[in-house]
Amino acid sequence: MQKRIIFLLFLNVGVILVSLGIISHLSVTASIERSLENRLMLANIIGRYVDYVIESNVKRLYDISLSGKIDLDDNDWDPERKALKTAMEYSIFTGRIFLLDKRGRVLLSYPHPEEEGVDAFILPYVRKATADLKPVITDVHILPTTQRSMVLALVPMKNKDGEVVGVAGGEIDPTNYMLSQLISAIPTGHSTIIELVDSQGVIIASNDPRRILTCGDRYRFLKGLVTERKGSVQSCHRCKEGAPESGRERDMIAFAPLSMAPWGVIVRDPQDSVFSPSSSLRKGFLLLSAVAIVTTLLLAMGLSKGIVRPIQSLIGATRRIASGNLNDPIEVRAKDEIGALGKSFDEMRMKLAESLASIQKYSIGLEGMVAERTGELRQSREKLSALLQGIITAEEEERKRIARELHDDTSQSLNAALISLDSIIARFPAHDPIRKQFLQIREQCMAMLKGVHRMIKDLRPPILDDLGLESAIKWVLEKHIGERGIRYGFETTGTGEELKARARSPVDYERLELVLFRIAQEGIINISKHADAGNVAVSMVFGESAIDMEILDDGKGFDAESVYGAFRKDHHVGLGLIGMGERISLLDGTLTVRSEPGHGTRISVHVPVPA
Repeated sequence: MQKRIIFLLFLNVGVILVSLGIISHLSVTASIERSLENRLMLANIIGRYVDYVIESNVKRLYDISLSGKIDLDDNDWDPERKALKTAMEYSIFTGRIFLLDKRGRVLLSYPHPEEEGVDAFILPYVRKATADLKPVITDVHILPTTQRSMVLALVPMKNKDGEVVGVAGGEIDPTNYMLSQLISAIPTGHSTIIELVDSQGVIIASNDPRRILTCGDRYRFLKGLVTERKGSVQSCHRCKEGAPESGRERDMIAFAPLSMAPWGVIVRDPQDSVFSPSSSLRKGFLLLSAVAIVTTLLLAMGLSKGIVRPIQSLIGATRRIASGNLNDPIEVRAKDEIGALGKSFDEMRMKLAESLASIQKYSIGLEGMVAERTGELRQSREKLSALLQGIITAEEEERKRIARELHDDTSQSLNAALISLDSIIARFPAHDPIRKQFLQIREQCMAMLKGVHRMIKDLRPPILDDLGLESAIKWVLEKHIGERGIRYGFETTGTGEELKARARSPVDYERLELVLFRIAQEGIINISKHADAGNVAVSMVFGESAIDMEILDDGKGFDAESVYGAFRKDHHVGLGLIGMGERISLLDGTLTVRSEPGHGTRISVHVPVPA
């Protein structure tokens, strides 16, 4: 047994170590992938926002054509100058905005009119913008006229007849505070570098201001990725950077291209920083393996001495007891848990002998205990019935509360929204397509408001409190049966006034009416949704001491036994029928459902009215 214990211990430790090794490897791999994915996701998020900033400003250039003031042949440049000024305001075009003809000549610029009439050097970009009819965002260029580093945004310019007559462009300073603020506002570690670069590797924006407008040689390989619009995560050497704080040899680079410009976003971290959690995890696993092996050796030695021998003594004692010998004591000299187990086992031996003598005595009082437990179960059932009654009462109160909140909050909010929509719709002419869209939204809000009102009435119909049970059932029939075009009939025999006076209290009778209404509501709604019936009949008989209600339809019916059987097997089928039966059982009433496929359904309810 000793060898078996040692073998099993080492086997278990080996299995645990192998499992931990696999889990550690998977965790390390997942940690690295998750870290790289997070950096690529950060680059994509920044890239999308930069795309949004560029796109919104390019639209301002398009607005120059859309203003309808562009006419390059009238020799009146005031309208064009105003359009340029409007596009310049609150934009990232910190240099100037200008108009070019198809030959690339600067016709007009703002706010530097002295440069008008100067030939531009960007003819290839002009041809691309006019030929493709798409905006063009350039890499970083040095303007020959000002010797400043600039990025140019160009869009085709059309006159009021829709003809392309030139190009509208704007100069974007790479050191623009909007781009720099976007990059520097990202919370990162001290070793993380975030940069916006063009396809030539020129850094446009960086969280390290010293690197702006420098050309990183390592970024030249990104030109292909920019052209293909393809994101990537790669590693590279940190070469030609003499800063002491960047003494690490390799970096991990996450690159995300932009869609509006031939640029990309770089998120760069030292490889040691990215892989440090996985390295710590590997070291921890190796340390854990060494500790586990040493612990297993010590545990095997202790188990062989402290468990095997006392257990062999206990095995001999159990064989004596199994043979019927309850007189010989059990002796285990160990003072640990095994010794305590031997002592307890000896006490059990003595008590077992006493128990054999007292079994006859206990059997005599068993019948009395069964009777006592039966009475307790009966009391528990009564308490459960009261609890269920309280739950139903709480449910109805909650229905009232929800109905009030829907009326006071949701309904009023929808009404306010409709009023606001009406005021907005009134501002648009009848032929405006936006007005039609707002009218569609208003119709949807009206449908939502009607649905809320219908839900309020279904939760707690006010007609039940105002006009009584019969009127409430008529309302449910008209709402869910009549409005669907299904013929229905409702008849009553007698009235509920005598029964109400006979009941123990008005509250009990109101509770009875509420249960009957909920059962009728459930049955009628089920008919309208599932039965495909052509005729529905509801009858109520107010007797001397009970109320009988019957709901009959000529729909497609169902197999009632299979529905109840599915509910007993914990299938979520027939919950409505079960709920109706539970409500009736709280009133000591009976619910009978008779139905067959193709022969309709009959629901019969009998509820006594206790005096």
